[in-house]
Amino acid sequence: MKSQNFVITGMTCANCANTVSKALNSSDKIKEATVNLATEKAKVIFDDNISDQEVIKIVEKVGYGAIVNDKKHQEKIAAQARKRDRNLRLSLVVATVLTLPLVIAMFEGLLGTHYLMFLHDPVLQLILATPVQFIIGWRFYVGSYHALKNGNANMDVLVALGTSVAYFSSLVLAVFMGQKNALHFESAMVIITLVVLGKVLEHNAKEKTTQAITRLMSSRVKMVHTEEGDVPLEQVQIGDVIQVFPGEKVPLDAMILKGKASFDESHLTGEALPVVKGDDETLFEGTVNLDGSIKAVVVRDVNDSTISRMVELMEEAQASKPDIQKFADRLSNVFVPIVLVISLLTFIVTWAVTGVLLTAIMHAVATLVIACPCALGLATPTAIISGTGLAAKNGLLLKNANALELTNTVKTVFFDKTGTITTGEFELSNFDGSSEDFKILASLEKHSNHPLAQAVKAEKTYDVENLKEIAGRGLSAEINGRRYFAGNAKLMEEQGLQFEESTDTVIYLADDEKLRATATFKSAIKAESVQTVAELKKAGIRTVMLTGDNANSAKKIQKIVNLDEVRSNLSPEDKAQIVQETPHSIMVGDGINDAIALASSTVGVAMATGSDIAMEAGDVTIMGGKIHKLIDLFTVSRKTLRKIKQNYFWAFIYNIIGIPLAAFGLLNPMVAATAMSLSSVSVILNSLLLTKAKL
Repeated sequence: MKSQNFVITGMTCANCANTVSKALNSSDKIKEATVNLATEKAKVIFDDNISDQEVIKIVEKVGYGAIVNDKKHQEKIAAQARKRDRNLRLSLVVATVLTLPLVIAMFEGLLGTHYLMFLHDPVLQLILATPVQFIIGWRFYVGSYHALKNGNANMDVLVALGTSVAYFSSLVLAVFMGQKNALHFESAMVIITLVVLGKVLEHNAKEKTTQAITRLMSSRVKMVHTEEGDVPLEQVQIGDVIQVFPGEKVPLDAMILKGKASFDESHLTGEALPVVKGDDETLFEGTVNLDGSIKAVVVRDVNDSTISRMVELMEEAQASKPDIQKFADRLSNVFVPIVLVISLLTFIVTWAVTGVLLTAIMHAVATLVIACPCALGLATPTAIISGTGLAAKNGLLLKNANALELTNTVKTVFFDKTGTITTGEFELSNFDGSSEDFKILASLEKHSNHPLAQAVKAEKTYDVENLKEIAGRGLSAEINGRRYFAGNAKLMEEQGLQFEESTDTVIYLADDEKLRATATFKSAIKAESVQTVAELKKAGIRTVMLTGDNANSAKKIQKIVNLDEVRSNLSPEDKAQIVQETPHSIMVGDGINDAIALASSTVGVAMATGSDIAMEAGDVTIMGGKIHKLIDLFTVSRKTLRKIKQNYFWAFIYNIIGIPLAAFGLLNPMVAATAMSLSSVSVILNSLLLTKAKL
């Protein structure tokens, strides 16, 4: 068996991904296939006696395209993506320009004004509508064909049917019945324009998802110091001995053979405090060596090292996201056939009763027009667009529209600690020593880049001499001819000094003879954290903190913030697993270490004050790092879902009243067309009200 990744082209919704997956998995020669709609990729495990081309043919047989995702095809893949995005954006511009005059004409008709009479000319409307319907809207006909061929009725079928009925019934009214008013070409055009806009927004979101993974991959070092000299990362194998000097990133997961140093693991654990590591301890790819020379042996190659595993987990998590259009797709599976049956029955019964073919056609057309699911196609996207705008006005940037729907289902909120509940900075909470000792400590720490050192500041300090940094322990220096030491418990032990070890985060100050002082630090908690947790708990939502920090520190924060639960000493994979095992959850975080958990949760919420990768992995970004904006997200979600439900009411009320009237010949096509237009206008206006809502 061999494993190969393919880029899948032509997918538009979850049904498409399911179709491709079903086709691949039904082949006897393929062991397993996973299709990822978010990244538009498929991972296929198949017999090594069949070629990549045979796998591609299976995909093409069900109406989609596939390209082998390797270095040789990268330019082709990139070129196709650029062409697709360019065509989609051009389609949106052209559709908007051609649709706008007809929308103006529609509103004039509704208001009873006729200032722009030329816009009501059926010939002009036909000329404007035809390119939108059959050039820009052609993608929906193609999608419908493949969906129906594979036994589905997705949103492409819904859009194609609704716009076709609107277009052709208007054509019949204009050409065969000489009507100049009550045409509804604009209904078809507005639907196509809005759906194309949705596709543009969807592709923008997918591009950001790809950027998150691309940035993660680009954070890797390019060259590695080995015993044979500097070699490219891809050539390093398990068992190779590498060197990592101060200030450099660890290139691959490795075990230390010789040396000791402090490592910044904040992009993995989210914790600002460096970790001291020595012989036989494991180093993780991407962590930064702060102060010592290390010799280590590689334990995982480039395909299995930390960053590769993070990328793979992110892609799998993103693939599991539900599609916001699922409800509409399921509804269309039932609604579309019912509409066709009712229209056909109306035609047959009317012809049988009246014996007049034209009357039967007009009754059937009226039934199709009033039952046309145009407003149904607008109900969700217009509310989502308005909800997204309302969120943006209130400091919430949504990358994934699903977040608005899914936030309302959330029962648990997971918080990262550093940078989310806390500020990510340390403050001095207690100093056990004299003012002279504090001045000495500040004099030493002003020469250190350690996060704790930044919290020790004095207006006046001494000049220091013979400053020495002691890797993973602290530093020493002479002041007025006397040597002092500032650092952790290990440094005190090495100096043979008596001290009382603390469970808090501390720096000890000593001279050659004795311990002089102890500085204790705490991570500052954001002022709004307590209020946010209280409001979430009041709403019946469980609050949990996930942190890489120790249990003692985590418990202290739990007590202050009043969280329901804390989980400590967690790796990024641990966080992701906890989140994955908890349905209906939000993960709030700001670091690279939170990226997998953000992608794994029902809704990922990233703080804008954190890393770019966290923001791109999440569905929502809170601007300014104000955690209380999380409450606003729940409010926007609730209001948006309420609008969607109201829109479905407006989408169906005209159908419920109008279909029986049309079927019995009590509603002519002109009135039916007006009612259909009103249902769409009602949905749009109702959605626009959301942008004016107050949080």
